[in-house]
Amino acid sequence: MRVSIIIPAYNEADNVGDIVARIRAQPAAADWEIVVVDDGSADATADAAETAGARVVRHPYNLGNGASVKSGASAASGDVFVFMDADGQHRPEDIEKLLEPLGEFDMVVGARTGESDVSRFRAVGNALLIRLAEFLVERHIDDLTSGFRAVKRECFEEFSHLFPQRYSYPTTITMALFSAGRFVKYVPMPGIRRRQGGVSGIQPFRDGFRFMAIMLRMIVLFNPMKIFLPLAVLAAVYGLANGLHDIFVLWKLTASTVLTIVLGAFLFFFGIVADQLSKVRRELHSLLHKLK
Repeated sequence: MRVSIIIPAYNEADNVGDIVARIRAQPAAADWEIVVVDDGSADATADAAETAGARVVRHPYNLGNGASVKSGASAASGDVFVFMDADGQHRPEDIEKLLEPLGEFDMVVGARTGESDVSRFRAVGNALLIRLAEFLVERHIDDLTSGFRAVKRECFEEFSHLFPQRYSYPTTITMALFSAGRFVKYVPMPGIRRRQGGVSGIQPFRDGFRFMAIMLRMIVLFNPMKIFLPLAVLAAVYGLANGLHDIFVLWKLTASTVLTIVLGAFLFFFGIVADQLSKVRRELHSLLHKLK
């Protein structure tokens, strides 16, 4: 397999050169392509990456992490993409651990462990998001937002049109692959930590809601009944309970009870229609993707 290492970078002149040099020092690096995407940096990120031996793709201004990985993938020539951050939190020495199981899996993710340098607040937020994602896709997820992952090119390209411009492409591709029945493996990566002085671009509240919106969008796209059926059942049960109260206490059905039962029925049938549209859309997209 031809391997392309894709590194989105924004104002990482102090770190990216060292990362590229360490990648080039790996035993198998002679067959690897290294692509650094300079996402409109105000410092010498592009020069540092180029000096270290990477191929550089430049954005004239900042577009975001999702746009950067798509630019890097478009410029890369490999059959396999390995994505990693430019701030030093991912070890180039661990790249081989991601590539080893990739034969039978479509994506391999470097999962952060309890030893990783993540704040307690973010750890709790990540855990809640993971629980929601697991409910939606009915699969165990070790790490939903890790940026250290290896993906087969065909899988990446099939779902890259779904990626947001900014955060979070890892959440999107994880939800998409699980929902589409693809195979994903998690490899524990203890000790992942941000370089000293590195600042995360993620805002917990703003991006937390964004992550949830992405997850809901993915599941509505791939399995709408997972959302609409529970809502329909909830509305129907609530309406029937109110109906029993109305009949035995008020001796009549109120308008709110009737509307709630109708809402439940509406949500159920709307879910069926959405499910059929989702399947047709996926089949058409899969056919067009194969014809490319």
